[in-house]
Amino acid sequence: MAESNLTGPEGILLLCVAGLLDAIGFVLFLLFWIGVDDYGILDIIGVVIIGGWMFVRSGGSNKNIMKKGLKRFAVAFGIELVPFLGGICPSWTILVWKELKG
Repeated sequence: MAESNLTGPEGILLLCVAGLLDAIGFVLFLLFWIGVDDYGILDIIGVVIIGGWMFVRSGGSNKNIMKKGLKRFAVAFGIELVPFLGGICPSWTILVWKELKG
């Protein structure tokens, strides 16, 4: 069942969105050396799209599932807030992958 979540429409769409956010973040990290910065716009987009998806997906039915998802989300968002680590680490993609697997 967990395998089908990754290859289902929901999994493919969210993995593409997360991968795109991380790829743009990496490109902006590389361009940072010449003065380009995203000012946290990618983090806000990630919080709205991926955080909203996780909230809707949990449904509020099971408190343990919500606490586990919130811990994963907090770790990924914390990594994204660290200036250089957020650009290098594909934390949004890892978060979506773990959420779909678990």
